[in-house]
Amino acid sequence: MGKERLSYGSVAPWALAGVSREAYESFEFFWKSFEAEPHGGNFAIPRKVIWLNGAPGAGKGTNTHYAQDVFQIKAEPIVTSDLLDSPDFQKEKDAGQLIGDREVTAIVFRTLLSRPYADGALVDGYPRTAVQAECVKLLHDKIVAMKQTSDFHLVLLEISEEMSVDRQLGRGARAERNNAQVRATGRGREVPIRPTDTDPEAARHRYQVYVEQTAAAVDVLKKYFPCHRVNAEGSFDRVRANVYAIGRPKK
Repeated sequence: MGKERLSYGSVAPWALAGVSREAYESFEFFWKSFEAEPHGGNFAIPRKVIWLNGAPGAGKGTNTHYAQDVFQIKAEPIVTSDLLDSPDFQKEKDAGQLIGDREVTAIVFRTLLSRPYADGALVDGYPRTAVQAECVKLLHDKIVAMKQTSDFHLVLLEISEEMSVDRQLGRGARAERNNAQVRATGRGREVPIRPTDTDPEAARHRYQVYVEQTAAAVDVLKKYFPCHRVNAEGSFDRVRANVYAIGRPKK
């Protein structure tokens, strides 16, 4: 990375940190507001963080608890999509787009640094972009500067484009059958259906956006932290075995 310089001749702080200006400013936006908040006893540095990512349909929800078991994490997972479950964010998600890095980073990091995750956390669905990945590096740098430690790992569930599209559409079909039965019988409850789960082209676009953005994020994180790639195709039992293989010593 070329060194950017400020007008008065000093090296720019983002260049010194080894990240982009956008990542530096996104992290600083979060950290300054976080420091200004009264935390009481609710602030804590997690001893380990597992950043779980995977393409649409890769089975993050299904395999989350297996990954937690491997890394001995007991706290409930931090699910990024749940944190972003607001009407404004939902419009962007329904279109298969990604929410702004600054907003996502602030809400994820604020949750991560709360007391329930002091012993460890699994974060589902972050980072998704190179900027977010650089924010993870900056968070780790901040923890080190505070003379504390936190063990970071990236777990990546990988599937092909065709399988991702098939699984997304299969999820949509199941949801539609469920909702039709609820309306017919008055029993149970309807579940929300993403537009990308009913439109093949939208599902394919969602996968392509994920691959383009997350490939860049992985390239950043694997420079600094262990990256565990998991084949998430095949049967339920096969994928579960692949997740547990993370914890086995390498031959």
